[in-house]
Amino acid sequence: VKRAVRDQLQAVMPEGGTDIRIFNQAMMELGATVCLPNGAPLCDRCPAADFCTARREERTGELPVKAAKKARRIEARTVFLIFREKKVALRRRPGRGLLAGLWEYPNELSPAPCPVEAAGLSGGPAGKHIFSHIEWHMTAQIVEAASPELPGGWVWADRAALERDYAVPNAFQAFAGAVEARL
Repeated sequence: VKRAVRDQLQAVMPEGGTDIRIFNQAMMELGATVCLPNGAPLCDRCPAADFCTARREERTGELPVKAAKKARRIEARTVFLIFREKKVALRRRPGRGLLAGLWEYPNELSPAPCPVEAAGLSGGPAGKHIFSHIEWHMTAQIVEAASPELPGGWVWADRAALERDYAVPNAFQAFAGAVEARL
């Protein structure tokens, strides 16, 4: 379908210069204001109604063909709520990608071993967060750290620092109550 439409457009498209820019802008405007992407087309207002294939074939609800939405990827993650002396461990996400550069409770794809030496380990709350292309199904492990040592780049945050210095993304909202109770 795309190749056929492209061939038909090239037959009427002006050659280069200002005219091609005006033509392209007009086509985008037509698509946004008449051939509505998420609604019924306004064929009675369309300057192309006389030669519109969709209208001629009574297929305005079918054309143009829209690509099916890509299925959202689901990831099972283990979130480690690591505590020591009324502080919680945080790590910074990488500078690129999902939630780039933000602070988070350490987490890994499940199953995952505890990233620190634990003096105590118990199950915690579960949560789910939906991004546009990915869905996290998260289960927390509450960890009492055996020592103050953390992997490089991680920090301990008390209640005040968590509120003042480290904005944890809403993706981890399901764990806020468990963290608050321990701080």
